[in-house]
Amino acid sequence: MNLFGFSLFLVNLANGLSVSFIFSKNQIFVSFIFYIFVVVSVSFSSALILVISFLLLGLGLVCSCFGS
Repeated sequence: MNLFGFSLFLVNLANGLSVSFIFSKNQIFVSFIFYIFVVVSVSFSSALILVISFLLLGLGLVCSCFGS
C-alpha cells in the first residue's frame, strides 16, 4: 500500500468515526477508539521514518567505506 492509499484509508476511517461519534450514544467510547487509532498511526509513522533513516545512514556508511 502506497502513501496515497494509506492517506485515503485514514480519511475514510476518520469520516466513519466522525459519523459514529455523531450518532452514537456512547461518545466517550468512540472518542477512545479514535484516540487509540491516532496514537497507533502516529507511532507507526514515526517508527517507519526512524527505520528508513537508519537504513539510509547505513547505506551512506557502506558507500563511503567502499567508495574510498
